[in-house]
Amino acid sequence: MKNFLYSILIITFLITLFTVDSYGIPSFSRKYQTSCSTCHYAFPMLNAFGEAFRNNGYRYPGGDENYRKEEPVSLGSEGYKRVWPDAIWPADIPGTSPLSALAIGRINYDALANVKWGFEIPHEVEVLYGGTIGEDFSFFGEVEFENENNEIEIAFPFALQYDHSPGLHLRVGMVNADPTPNSLRLTRNHYNIASFRSRNRWRFRDEKVGVELWGAGNSSGGSGGFTYRIGVVNGQGISDMNKEKDIYGRATYKFGGLGEIGGTEGSGSETSQFYIDNSLTLGAFFYKGVASRVGSDDEDFTIYGGDIDFWFERFIVNATVMLMNSDIPDTEKRKSLVYYAQGNYVLFPWLIGLVRYEWEDRDTDSDTVEPVNSIIPGISVIIRANVKFILEFKKFLDEANKKQDSFVLQINFGI
Repeated sequence: MKNFLYSILIITFLITLFTVDSYGIPSFSRKYQTSCSTCHYAFPMLNAFGEAFRNNGYRYPGGDENYRKEEPVSLGSEGYKRVWPDAIWPADIPGTSPLSALAIGRINYDALANVKWGFEIPHEVEVLYGGTIGEDFSFFGEVEFENENNEIEIAFPFALQYDHSPGLHLRVGMVNADPTPNSLRLTRNHYNIASFRSRNRWRFRDEKVGVELWGAGNSSGGSGGFTYRIGVVNGQGISDMNKEKDIYGRATYKFGGLGEIGGTEGSGSETSQFYIDNSLTLGAFFYKGVASRVGSDDEDFTIYGGDIDFWFERFIVNATVMLMNSDIPDTEKRKSLVYYAQGNYVLFPWLIGLVRYEWEDRDTDSDTVEPVNSIIPGISVIIRANVKFILEFKKFLDEANKKQDSFVLQINFGI
């Protein structure tokens, strides 16, 4: 029995050498010499301080220079500002490498597959980079290698951002059109709203490239506050077949909790628990675009939706609803309704349970298209601040898909 346990521990260690989640940035931990839990509820999900850090352009609220432990490399003297435009405006770059190594490994069970048990180790390997340039620029990007049906897919999203102030950022490159961002996802399964496809195969979670104006601010009392974003994008990747551009927008307002851009002292929260932020956030979003597909007429579609995010002590509830109107020439118009609701509970700071219910009705006016609904229970175990296990089960509740239940053990690791 003892040898068996030793074997399991060794296998687990070897797995974690090649596994990670794809949205934590350990390079920031090195820059500020702080734990991942300073900004993360359970990586990659951000806590309230992590949101404030991002809303400040990847800088500490209340004065970044007071908290960074690694001095940047200067790109010009401060005196250049006085003689500009007869000199290049001074800036700086990170003093050490801004790179982080990330990966994801999975053990899957699919009841309908010929090979029911599968080992995807690694499923995904990434090199991420992020940081700041001087006082008012920041950047974020990645080089991603992903196993998809035994083929290696390569992606390299990138964004450069001008940070005029927390209330005004201009972002070019990879933008945040998805109203259910990955920073809120603790599961292996994407939210159904992010994965839902239009008739011409458009979906939220595919990469969106364009220009985005966004910002955040605290409420008058210093807690809570607002966020907004509006953008113009290629709707279907870098080489978009659609000659028009898609547009989208999103706005939220937070009641209570830490301010959206943090406090003036750079403190993480009024409470010592990094996972507590008693607050209520309400949001609304829209997306209008055209989806092109070979062999099909263009699809004009419009999306409207709303969301709620409620934090109380160790408990979090978040839910999102989306209505899509789709129009393709010479075909019937289609309305689709998709929503989910999820609850998280912190049993211990390193042990988080969750359950999510999802509903998808592709054609609300049709009597022949049956809705798809499912329930996803799961648990996240934070072995170390940068090592996480996810145990998750997806059970379909509708008749058509009830035999497609799946199980996954996912291991994440980042350095």
